[in-house]
Amino acid sequence: MSRILFLAIATCVALTACSSDKDREPGLMKQATGAIKSRFSRQETTPPPTRDQLRAAITPEFRDQTGGVPLLLVTSQRVPVSSILTRFSVNGPVETYLTPDQISLSLRDGIVVSSRGLGNDLMSAEVTGVLDAIRAGEGRTLRRHRYLDGENQEVIERFTCDYSRPEDPAGTVIERCRGSDQGFTNSYALDQDGRITLSNQWISPGLQSYLIEDIR
Repeated sequence: MSRILFLAIATCVALTACSSDKDREPGLMKQATGAIKSRFSRQETTPPPTRDQLRAAITPEFRDQTGGVPLLLVTSQRVPVSSILTRFSVNGPVETYLTPDQISLSLRDGIVVSSRGLGNDLMSAEVTGVLDAIRAGEGRTLRRHRYLDGENQEVIERFTCDYSRPEDPAGTVIERCRGSDQGFTNSYALDQDGRITLSNQWISPGLQSYLIEDIR
């Protein structure tokens, strides 16, 4: 299941339930779907596009064709495949992005808080204070993640996370988190307004890390 997100080119789907994106106009989802499909239509035997190919295709003209719908360009760090996801709904600070078959990633202020349809999913994450620490480039926070195990039972993992800003031109912020028996390291690049634009985020032990670019 975890390969499905990346083996298909994600398109904007014309769904209406569970959406609170007030900026969405009638027909915009279908318009985005057509533009993306026409750009990336291919035979089943053709290898999926690379991240560089997908990024190069997201031109101003392409954005105009899709109505300027926010996009995520996502690459698995475990499997060398990439996909475009389109924003489907906005619920306060949480934005949900979908593939055509409704595999989703939800981000709170740019921080992944859940995934669905991948297997080994992150059911939810409490990330209070994480964005403030990322913006400050220092501090300590607590994360609380919920997963489902092989018997479909909920497992809660708690992580203590520390933040630092290495001396590099990009000003990337590093988040190092440790739990009782596992840990992970995330990285975040922010724009001048403090919005996360490019990140490498760990989602779960099975899915591991994803490179996520926010394209507006």
